[in-house]
Amino acid sequence: MDVFLETDRLVLRRFTRDDYDLLVELDSDPEVMRFLTGGRITPRIRVETAVLPAMLRDYGRCPGFGAFPGFTKAGGEFVGWFMLLPRMDAATDEAELG
Repeated sequence: MDVFLETDRLVLRRFTRDDYDLLVELDSDPEVMRFLTGGRITPRIRVETAVLPAMLRDYGRCPGFGAFPGFTKAGGEFVGWFMLLPRMDAATDEAELG
């Protein structure tokens, strides 16, 4: 695993083309999507053709930034993803954390 960031409890890495299932599972949970889409799940085809490809493009567009899946350090369970991207409407040294 190519680690981007490690804390006492979590390991974050870059997404890969093989991570569709992680995003599909997460975005299929209405509780997870409640505040993002009003609870509507993201169809697998959208994850495959738009969501994950956009995340992968961000690594090249904004080196050092992007979306990163998080896993528990103890058991390696996927817990969600974290985003750190430059704000388009701010100075180049400011980023948005999601």
